Amino acid sequence: MTDTHNHASKKSGMGAREGALRLIHAVLSDKALLDDAYRQELSDGPLRRLTGSDRAFAKRIATTVLQHLGEIDTLLSRFMDRGMPKKSGPLRNILRIGVAELLFLETPPHAVVDCAVSHYKTWRKYAGFKGLTNAVLRRVSKEGPAELASIDPARANLPDWIYKSWVNAYGLASVNAMMAVFHQPHTPLDLSMKEPDSLGHWAEALGGEPTPTGSLRLATHDRVDEMAGFEEGAWWVQDAAATLPAKLLGDIKGQAVLDLCAAPGGKTMQLAASHAKVTAVDLSAHRLERVKDNLDRTGLEAELVKRNVLKLKTDEQWPFVLLDAPCSATGTVRRHPELLHQRSPEDITHFASLQAKMLDHAAALTSPGGLLVFCTCSLQPEEGPELVADFLMNNPDFGIEPITAGEVEGADPFLLEDGSLRTRPDQWAETGGLDGFFAIRFRNHMTN
Repeated sequence: MTDTHNHASKKSGMGAREGALRLIHAVLSDKALLDDAYRQELSDGPLRRLTGSDRAFAKRIATTVLQHLGEIDTLLSRFMDRGMPKKSGPLRNILRIGVAELLFLETPPHAVVDCAVSHYKTWRKYAGFKGLTNAVLRRVSKEGPAELASIDPARANLPDWIYKSWVNAYGLASVNAMMAVFHQPHTPLDLSMKEPDSLGHWAEALGGEPTPTGSLRLATHDRVDEMAGFEEGAWWVQDAAATLPAKLLGDIKGQAVLDLCAAPGGKTMQLAASHAKVTAVDLSAHRLERVKDNLDRTGLEAELVKRNVLKLKTDEQWPFVLLDAPCSATGTVRRHPELLHQRSPEDITHFASLQAKMLDHAAALTSPGGLLVFCTCSLQPEEGPELVADFLMNNPDFGIEPITAGEVEGADPFLLEDGSLRTRPDQWAETGGLDGFFAIRFRNHMTN
């Protein structure tokens, strides 16, 4: 629960609420990622002039609106008898912020209503909506809790096509459990250790808990670049689920490993820390710069190649290939709630087609006897399990190399019958959940 008492007055919290309004507009209208919009605000927007607590409150409001957008809009439709007026400018998002504060952040009603109405000092063109704003939010403060209890969070907040896909793939109980994780007010931060033996030391130094898979989980944290161990490169930020695919390559010490679609570099650093000879390929020069910065900070080495994976020549092959393919990233919704409101069924079709092409090309880059690991951070079956049959048909020399029980520390709960691996956000729910990942391992059975 956000500490709202510091923002109960208009003077201390109005800047934060104006910032939240801009963030929500950037995400829902301009299709920006929330973290990118927030960084942009801190770089050259009004948020940079606010205190740290006001900045955090602005992001907390925006995150809460995005987490509960379906519930909020359902409530507004019930409390606005004539619907949302046309050409009402910021009204919808001002009301969304008000509902989020009243029902999910427990801000005192008088502060919520006063601040909501105060937005029209900036948006003078729409000042005629002051009375409507006041009336709707006062009604929400009185009747909202009872109405909210009648709304199914998963049904309301998930787009219909995602809801049906997930219920079909994982069952209703798991979808409801995932929703509960998505609505946790804070997402933990997972760190990967450069030296696995240092896990205990950094757990004590940073106040975190080791995970069953060997990551360090922090329930709360300061700015990452100000935390102990950052400057000396003792660790890097990487969701615990994201560490599993690279581990499926097994012992790669001294081996040549091809890391495809490598940015932002968590897996690249994992591979380099395992003393592999890593070639990391990515299309984005900007994202490769981030990989280079992280490698420099951690003192790890990898050859970085800017190239379209599909145009990578196959005259050279690697005994170990890791393809973390571009995807819808629906497995990361607990950290990026905006994705639920930005993705479409057409996106899934696009990504699945691209993944199939990349997987075939990655196979051509895998040497005889070599291993190919394919993964995505998507919960959509089309972006993982449903690609496997066609891949095996198109690449008859390849077969699934099953992941076996006990092979990867802490990963047994995630193993599927066909030897692949699937993590879901509702796993480890008591400590903040996991990103949703699919990973599968193939071996090239062709002989030289």
